[in-house]
Amino acid sequence: MDMRNGLNVVQEHDNGGATLSDRLAPLWHARRLIAAITLLAMLIGASTILYTAKFKSEGFFQFGGPIPLPQKGLKDKEPGFGVSLADYKRYSAAFGAAGRFDDYLRDKQLATVDGVDGLRKTFAAPAGISKLVEPVYTFTKLDAKDLMEQPKDASNNVIGLRISYDAKKPETAQRMVDLLGRYAMDSIIYLTYSDSLRFKHSELNSKLTALDNDIIDLKQKLEEYRRKGKTLKEIVARYPASSEQSGRQIIAVTDENARFLSPVTHLMSTEVEASQANEAILKATRDQQQMRLMLEYFEHARQLAETSKSGETILRGLEAIKAQVFKGKDLNDELVREVYNSITIENQNATTLYLEKSRFIAGPTLPESRSTRLSTALLASLLAGLVLSVLIVFSREWWQNNRLKLGD
Repeated sequence: MDMRNGLNVVQEHDNGGATLSDRLAPLWHARRLIAAITLLAMLIGASTILYTAKFKSEGFFQFGGPIPLPQKGLKDKEPGFGVSLADYKRYSAAFGAAGRFDDYLRDKQLATVDGVDGLRKTFAAPAGISKLVEPVYTFTKLDAKDLMEQPKDASNNVIGLRISYDAKKPETAQRMVDLLGRYAMDSIIYLTYSDSLRFKHSELNSKLTALDNDIIDLKQKLEEYRRKGKTLKEIVARYPASSEQSGRQIIAVTDENARFLSPVTHLMSTEVEASQANEAILKATRDQQQMRLMLEYFEHARQLAETSKSGETILRGLEAIKAQVFKGKDLNDELVREVYNSITIENQNATTLYLEKSRFIAGPTLPESRSTRLSTALLASLLAGLVLSVLIVFSREWWQNNRLKLGD
């Protein structure tokens, strides 16, 4: 009794006496074909993974303080750490634009860096870089549940950016994460300064005009006080007895009771008012001179912002503009020195906040393994090859058994 008859005793099927061995016999006869197809599938799978698999780098870019930098003399509530949600929406719309990214690459001469072309394609995609750059908030929804109620004086600002990128080379992935972090911060600086420099330039022009009017008004009042004082001196000279009147403490002078005061009291009051007006003119003139220095500085700074597309370039260029504006100025003059120091402090604070404190505090990582493991790909290819080869063998077997029937 052969093997097939022996199997018939153990396993019986009702389809014309066909046994399991009969069903599996085509697989045994086509074992070389199955092995070849499976091996080919594994080779294709391994090659595909080796060619298309990418390395993923990640990093956390933290903002170093309140952005934008709070203005001196701000009366409203000081902004919290990080970027407010409203400002972040505006910033993200800017650094998510492909045109803005191209401008940055040209300004920094990074267009030929390895991996930049892949980033350009990402910017051109419908989703853009929203999946690569994610905001990190002070409070998450889970935090809100744990805290039950957010403190009234706390703001849920964006405190940093979680950045990730996939590339064929681990070094490229790491380099692109670093580039995205610096680019996002550069865009924030660019928008902050392109807005503030234009605003300050216009604001200074308006303040200078207002000060000019104030000085004109004060000079008119001063001339009025001088004429009034001259007249009062003539009155006192005609009535010398009025100077011998007993002195009284004056609480307030109004139009109703002023006529009851002596000419000497009127004269003293007029001289005091004239002195105050003269001091106000001196202060307004001093402020006007300082504002003209500031206006000259912001005029050059505004021109720099209009010719540059990089926030870092603008920020670092402000010190050179300051040196150019104050070249030849007498820094021993307190009026000039005060403006010089004010600009220096503002630039130093901005450099510290935007370029030193705002940085990667985690990553960018240098990935050591691919996002898809080779062993996983080989196992999946093995299973796919086996299934495909079995389907091919049974399809061929069915075709051979039913070819004549289909022909009839």
